[in-house]
Amino acid sequence: MIRHVMLIGAAAMTMAVSACGGKNAPDEFMVLKNPSLSVPPEYHLRPPGDDNVADTYTPEELARQALFGE
Repeated sequence: MIRHVMLIGAAAMTMAVSACGGKNAPDEFMVLKNPSLSVPPEYHLRPPGDDNVADTYTPEELARQALFGE
């Protein structure tokens, strides 16, 4: 009984290892690397036209308008 289990285990391991070889195996040296993500240099700039809105209203009024509408 134990001999059969060992024989089946050896056959399974042989098949698993033999599946790794061959011409269709992936090449680890052909992996492409993506450039790292970066934040654009103008990220801190605001869109045009927002400056005059912020100058005329207080932060409390802007929050009230955002929550309840005009």
